[in-house]
This record gives sequence, structure tokens and C-alpha cells, in this order.
Amino acid sequence: MKFTPELSFDGGRVRPLTYDDVDALFALYQQPELPGQRVLDNKDNLVRMVDLSVQMAATQRGMMWALDVDDHIIGMVSAFDWQPSLLRTMLRVDGLPQLTLGKRRAALKVCMDFMADKYHLRNFGYQWIDGQNDAIKTMLTDLGFQQSALMRDAWRTGEQTFADVVQFNCVLDKQKPVAGRLGEHGAINPGQNLNAADNNNGDDL
Repeated sequence: MKFTPELSFDGGRVRPLTYDDVDALFALYQQPELPGQRVLDNKDNLVRMVDLSVQMAATQRGMMWALDVDDHIIGMVSAFDWQPSLLRTMLRVDGLPQLTLGKRRAALKVCMDFMADKYHLRNFGYQWIDGQNDAIKTMLTDLGFQQSALMRDAWRTGEQTFADVVQFNCVLDKQKPVAGRLGEHGAINPGQNLNAADNNNGDDL
């Protein structure tokens, strides 16, 4: 059973990771965009990452998508530090140089919309690390994110070197669905409440 959906956006899609993606993911992480990120020297960790992506989605602890354009993986979208009780999750995108800001923005948007609709998540975070493309900050602002904190020397880039991290947050202006009796909200499902389907005359139950 797949817990991570395939989602389309203008010019591409995000989809679940598979073992067939290991070579493409290895190539992706040979060109890390995060300062100080070590280049992988083997593919074993990526095989484990595919397994982890299934486990995380199944237990609602996170989600990973391959960012696919023209049937080529040029990035990956991750949702982690998922805290359902706080309706909060942290987002991250790793991308090859050919991943445009437009595609990055569209992929983030479709993933956020899915998680908001499916899991009612409202609070999304993103960390920009000093040394990344500065235009990513503008892209995040365009998506509705606001800078919420500046963390000095919060990202290790070497044995004795660190980079600043800018924390962005976006809280969606959506109400969490209100619990109620079966059939009380929205369309009536006869399979849930036969009496309501037979007797409802348009008034609330």
C-alpha cells in the first residue's frame, strides 16, 4: 500500500521513492546544495532512505517525494520533524542546478496543499542556510512564508566552521475540520447513516 501519493504540478510531478531511483538520487547528492553537506561515497544509505520513506509515511512521521521533471529526478522534497499534535512539519528541497525556482515553488506548494488537505497540517517551516541560493528566500516569501528567526552558527559546514540558518514559517489560514456525528457535516453518505439518508429533508441533523 502506498502512503505517499503522486502529485502533479505545472511542468512536473512529485512521486514516491522507489529502489529504481537509487542511481538518480546518488547523482543528486553528488551535487549537494546545502553548505557543508558531505558527498555520498556509496549507495547503501540511499537504499535505506527508500525504506525509511515508506516507514515514515506509514506512521505519519514524515514524507519524501522524488521531484520529477520530464521523467528525470532533478530534486527531492522532504517533510520531516512532523508533529501531528501541533499540526506542524518542516520542509526541505534538495535539487540539482537545473531545478528552477519556479519548479521548486510549484513542488513545495502541491506538497503543502496535500498535507493540509489530507492530514490537516497548518504550520510549515523551512530553513534557509547561509550559502544557499539567496533567491530561495524570496520564493518562500512568495509562497506565504515569513522569516521567524535567525540562528547564528546553527549549521555545521566543517570541523570548526558553521553557517547561519534563517527560519521561515507559514501558518495556513484554514480551519481544522470540526468533529461531529456521521453525516452532520458535508454530504450524506448512505453507507454511514442510512436513517439520515432516508429522512433528511435538508435540515441539519
